[in-house]
Amino acid sequence: MLALDTKPEAAAVQEAAYRHLGNMGRLKIAFELSNLVRDLAQAGIRKRNPEYTAEQVIEALSRQLYSVDARQIED
Repeated sequence: MLALDTKPEAAAVQEAAYRHLGNMGRLKIAFELSNLVRDLAQAGIRKRNPEYTAEQVIEALSRQLYSVDARQIED
């Protein structure tokens, strides 16, 4: 799938780089991106709610991502 803002030549270079990384390298990038998105979401929650504790930030994030209250999840 080509991005609309990427020239075919650049897309080919990017695809070759991803193939060179292999499955584990691509998985690592996916995890890093996931962590980045989570960090950005938490920063937004803290900005909108500066009085929140760390636990409240996690609870707000779980409600935002999963429509659940983190306190209702049992191990």
